[in-house]
Amino acid sequence: MSSIQQTARCACGQASITVEGEPKMQGVCHCTDCKRRTGSAFGLSSYFPRTRVVATDGQTGVYAFRHARCAHDQARHFCVRCGTTLYWTISALPALIGIAGGCFADEGLPEPGYSANHDQKERWLALPESWAKDTEAAERPFRVAPQACG
Repeated sequence: MSSIQQTARCACGQASITVEGEPKMQGVCHCTDCKRRTGSAFGLSSYFPRTRVVATDGQTGVYAFRHARCAHDQARHFCVRCGTTLYWTISALPALIGIAGGCFADEGLPEPGYSANHDQKERWLALPESWAKDTEAAERPFRVAPQACG
């Protein structure tokens, strides 16, 4: 019996990534970098085991950098036609691949369970109290990704 497959697509549909199963982690990140990546108040990130990537399609460019706040290396794959950030790898999470949650717009994903860099959340934004909150000052509650910021 095979598990469900989900495909995340860029805005123009030229690039995609298909994964099998449910995300291992799904949350929002309030760091400045994620805000700039999405053009929004936070980034929605879905992390899947790299072994669950079924296919990638289309041409992507790569923007590689060292995340200043979290001190990890990140390589973001974006559509060369429309510029949508589609997926990324993070040195702090070598077994996982991050996928922009909004790129699953056609299929949807489960509700996020954590708020990373919660101390940088916009004051006007309300999130469910049940979510784990990761702040620089607090002990990081995410055993799977203690340094992952987004």
